[in-house]
Amino acid sequence: MNTRSVARGGTLFAALAAMPVASAHGGEAAPPMPQWLALAVLLVGVVVAVGSGYARRRTSATAALSGAFAGLAVAAVGAIGLVQLSPVESLAASQPPIARAWYGPLTLGIGLAIVVGSLVVGRMQWPDRPRYAALGMLLGLWVAYPVVVPGSLTNPLGYLLALSVPVTVGYVVWRDARGLVGRALADRPSRWFGTGTGVVAGLFFMFSMGMLTFVPEPGRGVELESSFVTTSQVTNPLVYWPAVEFHFHDFLGTAPLSGVVSVGMGLLVGLVAVLVGLNAALLASQWRANSSGGGAEATAGSAAVAAPNACCCCGPVLAEMAVVSVGPAAAAPLYWLFVDLASPLGALFFVVSVGLLAGNLVRSGRSVA
Repeated sequence: MNTRSVARGGTLFAALAAMPVASAHGGEAAPPMPQWLALAVLLVGVVVAVGSGYARRRTSATAALSGAFAGLAVAAVGAIGLVQLSPVESLAASQPPIARAWYGPLTLGIGLAIVVGSLVVGRMQWPDRPRYAALGMLLGLWVAYPVVVPGSLTNPLGYLLALSVPVTVGYVVWRDARGLVGRALADRPSRWFGTGTGVVAGLFFMFSMGMLTFVPEPGRGVELESSFVTTSQVTNPLVYWPAVEFHFHDFLGTAPLSGVVSVGMGLLVGLVAVLVGLNAALLASQWRANSSGGGAEATAGSAAVAAPNACCCCGPVLAEMAVVSVGPAAAAPLYWLFVDLASPLGALFFVVSVGLLAGNLVRSGRSVA
């Protein structure tokens, strides 16, 4: 897999993602395409990606990686289509699966459980690696922060915590997996596969969280005739962050593009995208290293690397698939679980995703060492 392959995949992704979907959420016009079509695109992409994984035993690893990346790009387009064609406003405004009165106790309980569990397990299992316990405790504080810290939206501790988590993750990965990750990134096809996968994952999360949308906001969206770029302040993660809000009425000559991108959400999405990309590069490196022999050991190693990626990236799209299957009302709990980071469940999903992705890199690095 080379630069040209990634460029082709990126072009395909951009072209498909720019399909006109205006008025899918708001306004009187009907969606230009049914949700099942986006679901079909998603499933086709998954089949191509998985099929390429199996085909690596019969073809070159580079060809398999190119096919896998194309499948991932198509799957991401289908997932974004599900998000854009779903009644997200109805989901966001729906009754959460947990009464708001329980938000405080639940958030505090989950966060403190992660903090205490990380301290105990870290001391028992890895007494010579306190960085593991420190990272777990920081992730637990991330969940509990809205309850533990008064005036949390403007407290400097919130900014310190938001910056400490990615720094600590980077330190842990550097200490325990830099050799393995370095060898994976030194291989050009693996490096490009990891970079492309990380970019696709980042775009997917930005659309699923509402940071980017091809569908203007209800009440002001479809009637917007002019583009604008302005600055604002937004909450989440944890505190207020400076943000850029924009609307391009005729993006790429197809559909409007709106979005709000903040420094905090950039840190959050960037952290997950980088972890996904590193795991993908590691997976590609294993494919190429075992392309000639294959075998059960290579298959098991690839599955161990791919599983955290699948768990962390597939979570947000489950709500959209549920919309197609059972309707918005039944799908609302999944929206609150995977998408809304203001809920304790959404924060927990982020924390678990970071823990799985970073932990897999560390486990792989230590096993090689």
